[in-house]
Amino acid sequence: MSETAKRISSGLTLGAIVIVALVTPDFMHSLGVLLLVVVFSLLGVVEFYTLTDKGLEGKAMKGVGVLFSLIFVGLYYIQYLSIRALQGHVPPSFITPDAAYVSGHVLILVFMLFMIVTMSTHLILRPLDGTIYGVAVTLFGVLYTVIPLCHVFLLLGQEKGVFFFLVTALATIMTDAGAYFAGKYLGKHNAGLKVSPRKTYEGYVGGFVFSIAFNLAFFYFWKKYANAPLNDIHMSYVELAIFTGVISVLSVFGDLVESALKRDARKKDSASLIPGHGGMLDLADALFFSIPVGYYYLYFREMAGYSL
Repeated sequence: MSETAKRISSGLTLGAIVIVALVTPDFMHSLGVLLLVVVFSLLGVVEFYTLTDKGLEGKAMKGVGVLFSLIFVGLYYIQYLSIRALQGHVPPSFITPDAAYVSGHVLILVFMLFMIVTMSTHLILRPLDGTIYGVAVTLFGVLYTVIPLCHVFLLLGQEKGVFFFLVTALATIMTDAGAYFAGKYLGKHNAGLKVSPRKTYEGYVGGFVFSIAFNLAFFYFWKKYANAPLNDIHMSYVELAIFTGVISVLSVFGDLVESALKRDARKKDSASLIPGHGGMLDLADALFFSIPVGYYYLYFREMAGYSL
């Protein structure tokens, strides 16, 4: 099977899993969202720790990072359930009206504990050489992979969150797909980036244009065929095009940042988990930037008085 065929088949399979999960009855009320975020987050942070492992020169405290990753995911999940409860959905018995407020403030405390435990554990279990590097990559691995993906909870928790999650994810995915095929078949002018020397201007422009065109078409069919009230989206086609364009540009930077990390680690792919893509970092790198930005755009938009 060619590299292109592997890339397409893997992408379609993963996309189908997510779409089936989102349209499955009661998925949004079950542990399904939690399971997806846990799997993607843990695979991502473990890959990052493996990628940055320099042996005796320094490496992450993998066990500490994984433990606190689970704690962070749990706290964001509580916020998600609390938001859903305010929207009228029946929450689990342990969710109280102030659970979202409490879990939001506990996040700061947990991160401080994460920093203290990481440094203390490194002092006790590791040699002094590589201390700065080991502590830094342990903390950064969670900030880079887990925290951004936890914003999936906050995005899905928004009113009509499924739509906004999909357009954010599709803007990211279609930028990559459009750039890949535009660069492969039309690319003639190299962009001259050391971090990704094979990328072309045609690829970048193709990805940008394709993502906007795809999301506008998706928006049209969503408004026409989605069930009420999910199809009542208070956003114009112009605003959606601008939103998609911003997400598209950010996703490119997310991809380039991950490429820089791999070059520094002298690795072609972060792993070989997904045929045609590499590892979870290779697949989700752009989402680490686009998902949080997508959420905060909607958050501040709503604060400004514009309904979703």
